[in-house]
Amino acid sequence: MRKINRILLSAVMASMVPVTCLAVRADRDEDAAFEEFMSSEFKEAMESDYLTLHYTVKDYSGMDIDKPELIAGEQNWESYEEASQEAADTIKELKSFDRSKLSEENQINYDVYLFYLERYKELNDMPLFDFAFEPNGILDNLTVNFTEFVFYREEDINDYLEVLSTVDDYVYECLEVTQRQASEGYFLCDQALDETLDSIDKFVAKKEDNELIIIFNKNMDAMESISDADRQEYKDRNREIVLNEYIPAYEKVGEELEKLRGSRKGGDAVYDLPGGKEYYESLLKLKTSTDATAQEIFDLGDQYLQSMMTDYFIAAYAGKGDFNETRPEEDAESVLHYLQDHLDDFPEGPKVNFVASYLDPSVASPSTVAYYMTPPIDDVTSNVIRINGDLVGDTNELFTTLAHEGFPGHCYQITWFFDKGPHPLRSVVSNQGYTEGWAMYVQDYAWRLSGLSEASADLQRMDQNVNYLLNALCDIAVNGLGYDKDELTEYMGSLGLDAGFSDSMYDFVVANPAMITPYGIGLLQFLRLKDLAQNSLGDDFNLKDFHEVLLSGGDRPFNLVEADVRKYIENNGAVPQENKQDNTPPLPIVDPGTPSDSSNSAVPIICAVVCLLGIIGAWLWRRHIRRKNVFGDEA
Repeated sequence: MRKINRILLSAVMASMVPVTCLAVRADRDEDAAFEEFMSSEFKEAMESDYLTLHYTVKDYSGMDIDKPELIAGEQNWESYEEASQEAADTIKELKSFDRSKLSEENQINYDVYLFYLERYKELNDMPLFDFAFEPNGILDNLTVNFTEFVFYREEDINDYLEVLSTVDDYVYECLEVTQRQASEGYFLCDQALDETLDSIDKFVAKKEDNELIIIFNKNMDAMESISDADRQEYKDRNREIVLNEYIPAYEKVGEELEKLRGSRKGGDAVYDLPGGKEYYESLLKLKTSTDATAQEIFDLGDQYLQSMMTDYFIAAYAGKGDFNETRPEEDAESVLHYLQDHLDDFPEGPKVNFVASYLDPSVASPSTVAYYMTPPIDDVTSNVIRINGDLVGDTNELFTTLAHEGFPGHCYQITWFFDKGPHPLRSVVSNQGYTEGWAMYVQDYAWRLSGLSEASADLQRMDQNVNYLLNALCDIAVNGLGYDKDELTEYMGSLGLDAGFSDSMYDFVVANPAMITPYGIGLLQFLRLKDLAQNSLGDDFNLKDFHEVLLSGGDRPFNLVEADVRKYIENNGAVPQENKQDNTPPLPIVDPGTPSDSSNSAVPIICAVVCLLGIIGAWLWRRHIRRKNVFGDEA
């Protein structure tokens, strides 16, 4: 959890829960008391972090929320223990409610919040593993928060500049914690360090043309309510901070991180560090929205992967479909409009607008294909999607990326749920396995809308799914189960994959532990639940109704999603039929040049390093993947 005095977004203070209150709850209205508790939690969360507030609520004054201190963040070693104790106090307060007396909606809120708090406490109890400067860590997330900042009123400009001016202090505090971790042998492996340093170098290489200056100036020019003199003054202040404080802070961090190279005592995998197995188990639960162990998740995923790969290899070697068949050229917003108009298999959501644009390479993460900015809960109509053009190789990738980030992916799922009026506290509680799993599941669905031939769409869909699940399982095998390079090579060989891929796969998962698991395992969970419903209902299965079941409770742990699916099956007069996976071993991979009867004879090599589709920036900030929930995601 990253910023510790505010790492717990609920930020519950022990003084908020007088012990004397607990003795008089027998006669209260449980739902009313619980909703008052949630409202207090939400208010405290908003008043604990300015950037969290700004990205969560547009009109905070209308919600009786006081503006927090204008700082980018705070970090110190003692804050981890404080955050853990705060989480423990919150859990105790939460459990004082009689869950059985709550409404069905509040029972879901109760379960979601409890799962989140328990995971958060576990991770705060292990501060040695909270690497602030990991790839896609605080540096990338801070930059996204500032480049995506929306100015609703002139007051926001001064707030922005004040917060921006504190970034150097904040990252230096994070650096002090990092140095203490390194002194005890806990530090980034070289692969992760290299990725972080490359990202820093790319960002600081731009000075006067830095995106923090260019974007801010454009925003000021668009503010018609301010005078020309004030506009120029704001521009000058921003330029001064960026050039003399922000960029030098990133440069200093890069220099100090390089000095710590080699501090890690142990192997490259999380599993290799003392306590690493336990830490990864907790992180994996948070990332995948499940209480299952690493071994249980791996076993289930391996079963599905073998079945997927069997179908995939059969189709590829039979020459069914063409990997080179692509959609015609089309701009991003046109693709999004097309997807938005083809949601017949999904319940109707709110009417929303969006903009989609490409990132400047200096602020584009090398492991993020795109991201979606979650809108404020009191204004879901305006949505933003950013694309890393360097990682979108063709029109098919653009199409599926926008399905993931837009419709029926993140933009649709999040605005659909917000439009139903959930308690605001749900907006700051992350279930990244669900959110990314949903986006992967509908990315799988979107291939049928691609306009490609059925065979080509199905072949490329299977290739995509196999890649994500394979990467997730290799991550679990290495970081959670302790596979070394030879064992990973052996495992990949058992799947029929060329052993030459294992080294690059190993380097990817040790540099980005658990990062891909919400995508691969989340996809697995949604496909598994769809199989369960289809197997159980047969001809009575209705895809639109099924999707409404998945969506109605919002992002939540998968045990709750599965309970809803089973109830849906029973309400339709059927008995849940467990999935029956085909365990036939996959066909072996042969030389890619081996001819077949089809002109499309070459089977493409499965990518060892999959492109990560992410929700980063404010979404991850608020859902604290960057504060370890890093979660953030969240992006």
